[in-house]
Amino acid sequence: METEPAPMIARLNWTFVWFSMVVVGTRAYESWSVWSGFNLVGPLLTLMGLAGVVGVWLVPDKHGVALEHVSFGAAILAVLLENGPVLATSRYFNTDSAAFNQRATELLLKGHDPYQAIFTRGQLLLHHANSYWTYTMGGGHVARLSYPAGSFLFQAPLQLLGLHHLGTNWLDLVAWIGAAVILYLVSPPSAKWLSPLLLLASMFTFMFTFGGTDGLFVPFMMLAVWRWDDFVKPTISRWATWLGPVSLGIACSIKQTPWFIVPFLVVGIYREALYHDVPVARTVARYGAAVVATFLAINVPFIVWSPGAWWRGVLLPMTQPLVPDGQGLVSIVTHGFVHVVHPFDLQLASFLVMIALLFALYYWYPLLKRSWMFAIPLILFLPSRSLSSYLVDFIPAAFVMVVTTRRVPESRETMGSPAARRSALGVPVALAMIMIIVAFSSAPLGVRLDHYAPSADMVCMGDIQLTLANHTASPVVPHVMVLVGSDHPVGFWTPVGTPGPLTIGAHAHETVTFQPPSCVGTPRFRQSWMVYVMTNSPRALAATPVLTWRYGDRD
Repeated sequence: METEPAPMIARLNWTFVWFSMVVVGTRAYESWSVWSGFNLVGPLLTLMGLAGVVGVWLVPDKHGVALEHVSFGAAILAVLLENGPVLATSRYFNTDSAAFNQRATELLLKGHDPYQAIFTRGQLLLHHANSYWTYTMGGGHVARLSYPAGSFLFQAPLQLLGLHHLGTNWLDLVAWIGAAVILYLVSPPSAKWLSPLLLLASMFTFMFTFGGTDGLFVPFMMLAVWRWDDFVKPTISRWATWLGPVSLGIACSIKQTPWFIVPFLVVGIYREALYHDVPVARTVARYGAAVVATFLAINVPFIVWSPGAWWRGVLLPMTQPLVPDGQGLVSIVTHGFVHVVHPFDLQLASFLVMIALLFALYYWYPLLKRSWMFAIPLILFLPSRSLSSYLVDFIPAAFVMVVTTRRVPESRETMGSPAARRSALGVPVALAMIMIIVAFSSAPLGVRLDHYAPSADMVCMGDIQLTLANHTASPVVPHVMVLVGSDHPVGFWTPVGTPGPLTIGAHAHETVTFQPPSCVGTPRFRQSWMVYVMTNSPRALAATPVLTWRYGDRD
């Protein structure tokens, strides 16, 4: 008898899950030099995956639920066996944010306010810290805590229990596994395969485990959107009603990224209140108050401790001019397709797109109620800092929203007249497109590379000589960085023979030699590299075209 289409699709999905374990096993074997135990773990996981691929097609339908549970448990085991030993044998963090959270927790447990501390490389588990700093366009780097208090408070119990080695990374690994458990439990049978697949075959596990601190807020963001529309229904139990806004407040207290979904959920609660004929203003106010109260409950001790330090730290990503970076739209300048970017214009374009999406959710609510969260990365694709984590952080929670949010009845009409809907969506999008064009136009500073060479030992880059032309009517202070391949810049280069900051006069040009901040490894022969020159006033980044290194071994 032929297999029915639905069971066949389910078995194909679970086959892919077990095949992903085969991939994990082969990847673990490649890490044998990190830990000798991978010589056993790698083949074991590979064998488990191969056996699972066969087992999916042999297990009778009546044991399908048991197969799902076994598959999910095996995925968790595989993730722990692949990543646990690597974490246990690692000596350093891979991001400054993880190192900052660890140091902040240590300071808190000693009775010090983490927001008043200035972090130095000697206090952090960062190897070659210059390669991990978050640099500012004013020529410095972020050296203080820049996240809400939940980023380190949840780590404190681990350190009190004695886990001091890379505690941030361990906590994020556990949180990400917890997020996968949530997705597995709330998904209908037809979608449960998605959870182990995200654990095994996606970028999330590596990103959230080795330096990416976003894994901690992901499970709370999932709970925030799990049946979020139940908040307006008086027949729902009290704990289910308040789970959403409280979880959202916790997520927002860990990092600023979840802040972007708050206005969308408020709009959604507003529309749900209208539909269920409950007091709209009171319902929206209760939801917002729960979110804010939870956020403040976690942060208020630090606000009272030092209001100015807390405020400066939490708003630092929004108020400090950070160096443009990431995989979003800004990459067309950081990778040399265009040669100038004005960050503020991109930030404004991002805000306008968010306004357009909020209007779209309001006017086309029946269509977007379950899927609007997939559109949030469009907002974060536009700013001058759009790291890959910003673009994917919302996807696990978006899956939870899709599989648990009830549809809007078909009889519910779209709100607003056609003209109002077109204007609400079209005007901000058109303005955003204009701001994007402006953002990549009119460089305030011309940059020309005149000379470069390796140092005497051929290992590090030597000095570079640039001609900088100020196209503005005011003096500018340039700050120079060099990007080699895909490596993170290791700091600002120092002008030779210039006491104090280098200043280029209005409508003037100068030829200046710059020294590297440390040993910047020479590119390979014919490898691409670039020079960035940043100015804080006007705030802009000007870049050379993509350069080709002409020294070194030609083989």
